[in-house]
Amino acid sequence: MNIFHIDCELNYDVWQQSVFILDILVPNATDQRVIVESLTTAPALFAEQLHDPASMNRRLRIDAPPGRLTVRYLANVEVDRGSADVDATELAITRLPAEVLPYLLPTRYCEADVLFALAMRKFGTLARGYQRVESICQWIRDNVDYLIGASPPHTSARDTLAGRAGVCRDFAHLAITFCRALNIPARFITGYAHYADPPADFHALFEAYLSSGWQLFDPTRLSPVEDLVRIATGRDASEAAFSTFFGAAHLRRLSPLVESIHHRHPIDVLAELQSPGAGIQLAA
Repeated sequence: MNIFHIDCELNYDVWQQSVFILDILVPNATDQRVIVESLTTAPALFAEQLHDPASMNRRLRIDAPPGRLTVRYLANVEVDRGSADVDATELAITRLPAEVLPYLLPTRYCEADVLFALAMRKFGTLARGYQRVESICQWIRDNVDYLIGASPPHTSARDTLAGRAGVCRDFAHLAITFCRALNIPARFITGYAHYADPPADFHALFEAYLSSGWQLFDPTRLSPVEDLVRIATGRDASEAAFSTFFGAAHLRRLSPLVESIHHRHPIDVLAELQSPGAGIQLAA
């Protein structure tokens, strides 16, 4: 078990009245628990929580006037994630739960139908199960360069394959696409992860559904999956973006920091979360 301190701050220039949908809150799950959390906005605005029962995502909706907008989210989160089940096997489609079936289908950024033939050539003859998914991750690491700035936000798995370069979002999309082409359900995950290089940012990886349930995989290997603090789940990045806004605004600064609680005094962290002006206390 590990305890992590989250300090996430977003700064925007808002040019006209705009509505923001933010995926920055940490949800409770079987492998993580929010101990305490707090949210502030400057200027002080009403932040509405939106719960998605299907994905368990906790979103914020903020209606912001023109001017500067700062949103800061603080949390202490307990993560207790077991070891990977390397002996897990793949399940026949007839044995998959109904709620898992949508994660077999092609989506905007994961064109599993288009890349079906390539997936079969590269991975179709491998033994089915955890090791086949790991082989997909290794192939991506060997054949796609991790390169910041190599891909715009609309890049799909097919684009990444053609350009052979991308960031964590692109690595996850390509892995999900290959898995779905092989009839392995896979879904996109965003989270807070600590890594020294590249600079602090939200991290993207994926889960594959195997005989023991959903298992996390990171094709980039930038951060240990056992230390990831999950934020959002979706079929691809379009359903798990940290920020979507309707209006006109520009992101000035992004700072999603995470550190082990053992590196700070627990009382100091608690005081920071509960200090006057710390904002509304969110229901975990």
